[in-house]
Amino acid sequence: MQINIKTSFIALMATTLMGIYFVNISHADETVKEKATEMGNDTTRAVRKGVRKVKDETCKMVNGKMECAAKKVKHKMQNAGDKVKDAVD
Repeated sequence: MQINIKTSFIALMATTLMGIYFVNISHADETVKEKATEMGNDTTRAVRKGVRKVKDETCKMVNGKMECAAKKVKHKMQNAGDKVKDAVD
């Protein structure tokens, strides 16, 4: 039996394309999961930052600017820590 070169080439290309297709599908699923996780992390960080800012402003209105300076610094450090933690993940 003699195998036609054209038939062999078509079979090889079909196998290669199917392999690339299945690799891209599994890679795309992973990317979607990663994007969703990243979006969740960004949202959580933004909410925490917003809550801390509201606490800072409320404290400043109720207790005065000088009494809340330490809390404001603490919240800024927590925001920075959240950003670093999110970047590492």
